[in-house]
Amino acid sequence: MTKRHWAHMLAVAVLATAALAAAAPAAAATPGAVAEDGSAAAAAAREYLEARAAAIGAPHPAAVLRARVAAGEALIRSETQVATGTALRGRRAGRRLTAVACDVTVLKTRLDLGGMTARVTAHAVTRLTWRSSGGRTDVEGSGLDHELTLVRHGDTWRVAADAYTDVLTAAYLEAAGAPRTRVRAAARRSERAAPPVRLPRAASSLPSRVVDAAAVIPARGYIDVVMYDRAAAQTYADKYALSYNATYARFPGADCANFASQCAFAGKMLTAPGAYTSGWWYDKHGTSSPSDDTYSMSWINVTKQMSFWAGRRIDWQPTISGVGRGDFVYYDWTGDGVWDHVAILVGTNSSGQKVIDAHTTDHYRVFWKLGSAATKYKFAKVQAQWKIG
Repeated sequence: MTKRHWAHMLAVAVLATAALAAAAPAAAATPGAVAEDGSAAAAAAREYLEARAAAIGAPHPAAVLRARVAAGEALIRSETQVATGTALRGRRAGRRLTAVACDVTVLKTRLDLGGMTARVTAHAVTRLTWRSSGGRTDVEGSGLDHELTLVRHGDTWRVAADAYTDVLTAAYLEAAGAPRTRVRAAARRSERAAPPVRLPRAASSLPSRVVDAAAVIPARGYIDVVMYDRAAAQTYADKYALSYNATYARFPGADCANFASQCAFAGKMLTAPGAYTSGWWYDKHGTSSPSDDTYSMSWINVTKQMSFWAGRRIDWQPTISGVGRGDFVYYDWTGDGVWDHVAILVGTNSSGQKVIDAHTTDHYRVFWKLGSAATKYKFAKVQAQWKIG
């Protein structure tokens, strides 16, 4: 979150506070009327995020949101389109939404402007249950970090701004018929969301007898063909799609390649030693804590991962039909030639669509075709690999 963005959000909050105060009875704004420690703001943020999820299944999403949003319709219009687009994508796939559940964890609350505004950081995990025309049931999920700005009105709090990054926002807006300019802007925000990849504290090589499949094979020794365990990769992906394995480093806002690497490793994809800028490896240094872990850049960066895996660990396929469970899909959100995101394929839903798990925006068994009409895709099929004995 940039300082400029926060300044804008606070300006919105101040204006909303003034509008609410002008409309309120004088007694309602009496100083000291509420002993505020931030808990009421946190509760209001939680209720808003639960309402935001419930709006997906509501006939009138705006009505669900309005009571929890401060003066002004911009946030309501935006979130109504997101809710409508989410439901439409499912219906167009021949599925009927039957249940929505949302679990919210408030991470931090801070009061500003003498207790008249609040910033709340929260993580919301939403699960949607769909039923296909054939009677089968699917559950898909998403996990998002939200930075909420709330304004106080008497003894209540309302949301003035909600900053989050969902890589599906462009698709939701497009499905809901939003103008192309808004769809493109949402896609560009997804590209800008990931912070620069941070370097590890120490770049070391990963001790290993495994050699790169492209290396020259010595005259002596035997060769094992290591088959990729697709079921194990999928099981790992499903387990940690909406959570994080605490034994690995986590990269908020840019964890997709790290998660893909973990899934591939769980499927017995062979690591390759090297320096930080070469090979594909992760070293836990014999501990379960990630505080001293080191890793190659190709483990945690989308473009470096693609570059190292191509021809060594994966083969490119022309269409989605060429890949399946345990394989990977790469995304270029705006079609500008820069690859932004990776997800792992984990199966099919009740409509026969292939579904993915991913991190950054955490996704569990979501239809693989993220993004908008401008998005480009690459499909990676994992190879069997050689190991020297």
